[in-house]
This record gives sequence, C-alpha cells and structure tokens, in this order.
Amino acid sequence: MDIEALIPHRPPFLWLDRIESLEPGVRCVASKFVAAGAPCFDGHFPGSPILPGVFLVEAAAQAAGVMLASAADSPTPQSVLLAAVNFFKFVKPVLPDSTIEIDVRAGRRAGRLIHVAATISVAGCRVAVGDLTLVGH
Repeated sequence: MDIEALIPHRPPFLWLDRIESLEPGVRCVASKFVAAGAPCFDGHFPGSPILPGVFLVEAAAQAAGVMLASAADSPTPQSVLLAAVNFFKFVKPVLPDSTIEIDVRAGRRAGRLIHVAATISVAGCRVAVGDLTLVGH
C-alpha cells in the first residue's frame, strides 16, 4: 500500500513504515521502526534515550488517517485531520531500535467527527493506549 497516497506526511515526519492490515474505515494495523540514530533520541534523554510520547500519538493519528482515507471514494492526502487527543496513556517506554505496532479502530461518528481507539505495542507488549478524534473533509 502506498501510504503517501493516503496521508500528506513525508519523511522525516512520516511515522508509518508499513501497513500490516487494513479494513478501510474500520481498522488499520501499521508499523514503524524507530532507529537508535533518530534525532529525537539525542535530546530525549541523553544517556537514557526513550521515544517521546508525542511521536506515538502522531503515529496513531497517521494510522487513523490511512484507515479513514482508504475508505473514501476518492481519497486525497488531506482528507482527514487530527481534531483532538482525548486521552492517551503511556504504559512503558519505547527504546531505540524498536518496532512499534499501531492498531487503530474506528468508533462512534458524529457528523464529520470520528472517534478512534489506538493501541501501540512493541514486541507484543502494550506501550500506549489512547483515544483520538479525527475530522473528515
């Protein structure tokens, strides 16, 4: 799947490497390898690097964007935007040279607003869970 055809993000801010499975408009499972050399580890935190939580939220929002844009009749890269981060809990730190797996599922809809549940794991172990709201155009 061509991720860049569905969402407007590009490296270095594209936080998805692969789409593992996709049910358009319903569910998306994606992955991203976070290499030890990524610039975010230089300052977060020197000597004990962990991935900043904001990147986990962004990866979930991007996976949700893929899920929702793939269901559109004629998706454009800007057809879905993040409207709110309702809740996010960080359970375990993500260390350098880890592959994060992002699992998002569409929830209730209210007009153009779509609530999305996200679970992020590393090696089968949950590292974050959250709830986002996206708006479709």
